[in-house]
Amino acid sequence: MKKSIEVEFLWHLDQLVLPFPVTIITTVDSGGKINAAPYSLVIPFCASKKSPQIMLSCNRSWHTPQNIEATGEFVVNYPGAELCEAVAETGRFYPEGVNEMEYAKLTAIASNKVMPPRIKECRQHLECRVAQTMNPSKTQITFIADIVDVSIDEKFLGMSREERIKEINLPVYFGPTDDGGSVFGIAQEYRLCSPDIKPDLY
Repeated sequence: MKKSIEVEFLWHLDQLVLPFPVTIITTVDSGGKINAAPYSLVIPFCASKKSPQIMLSCNRSWHTPQNIEATGEFVVNYPGAELCEAVAETGRFYPEGVNEMEYAKLTAIASNKVMPPRIKECRQHLECRVAQTMNPSKTQITFIADIVDVSIDEKFLGMSREERIKEINLPVYFGPTDDGGSVFGIAQEYRLCSPDIKPDLY
């Protein structure tokens, strides 16, 4: 039997278990200072091969959206599961201008087409330029961004997709705990759909 619950949708509900991707967004402010922060509301928006886009939604009071509004650029970095502690460290509240990557012991490397750096320890990177900004509420801001460059650790390129999924080992975020911690999950088993079953993804 299904039971309706009170709507208090903050994306991380006590009653519902919702999986979200784990990313670290890197930005720079107008003076070039680096900022890094964890984000899970990062969703593919347009799957066009000619002009792929991604959507990032966040609280407008945070340093990340303020930097994005100032420069129009950001990088989505996808960490492996072994970096969950570092991801959580970038989520601490540091003063403006502080480089969270230093506290998380992460390494900045130059991006190919945008000013914000990539994170060396992360497996995959999307370099993005803002195409559109939306304001769903007074506190929320959403960016639709063009993906201008994609990079991945070279060692994964010779693998089959199934092998790559296992080796990259991306974690999943399930939201905060009651005491202010974070719950991350990793896949213990991978199951492949039958080749005869082809979901309509587009």
